[in-house]
Amino acid sequence: MKLAAFDFDGTILFDQGISPTDLQAIHQWQAAGHLAVAATGKSKSAAQEALAGIDISFDYSVLFTGAVVTDAQGTALRTSTIDAAVVQEIVVKLSSVEGIAVYGTRLNERDSRFSDTIGDKLETNILRGFEEMSVDDIAGQEFIGVPIWVPGNPGLQAEIRDWIAATYPVECVLNQTFVDVIPQGSTKGAGLEWLGNHLGVSREDVEVFTFGDSWNDMSMHEIADTSFAFPWSPDGVKAATDHVVESTADGLRLVADL
Repeated sequence: MKLAAFDFDGTILFDQGISPTDLQAIHQWQAAGHLAVAATGKSKSAAQEALAGIDISFDYSVLFTGAVVTDAQGTALRTSTIDAAVVQEIVVKLSSVEGIAVYGTRLNERDSRFSDTIGDKLETNILRGFEEMSVDDIAGQEFIGVPIWVPGNPGLQAEIRDWIAATYPVECVLNQTFVDVIPQGSTKGAGLEWLGNHLGVSREDVEVFTFGDSWNDMSMHEIADTSFAFPWSPDGVKAATDHVVESTADGLRLVADL
């Protein structure tokens, strides 16, 4: 079995959508009998919105940076959550920090936004559709993640990541200009390993290829047989992968006869 895992933003998904060349290569990969797996930090609703109108259907999806795994129909096979009290405390402490926006993600509902001290001068393509939610609405809800947008300030981004990781029993990863707070033990690599066990396939019987441009892709690159980054990836990500390619299609052509 061959399995290719694809990050979304900055890997196959850009402002203009998915390029026809990448889309064709993924279709050809699946037509050859191989598995195509989405591996994204996006929530279920954000992933669906991002792919709306695009002719693509992944065999499985590793969502919320590994906290949720779904099948091709979107049915959750594995779900982890963050304690609501932890979510509430993080939201309260960050709500007054200048230059950031704090969001919440749940399994099936739309993404929510708790606070925004950035204003309308900037917008992100990573997290678009959301509803406003107050801190008082957190109790009784099940949250998969807390994405924190920190545009143009990598120092503050790292500071927030380090503080949360040292204070709460959660995972905390960097994703472009976001800090993604996710349940403990949740990574893209862990999500892919869980999927392999779910499929009943021993590790030596599956060849894993990973495509990802950013830091939150490192865990899946580490378990891959062959990993791919891109020229725009951070230097540390490029150094940790097997190949740096111009596009996902270029990478797929290196490992399959497409």
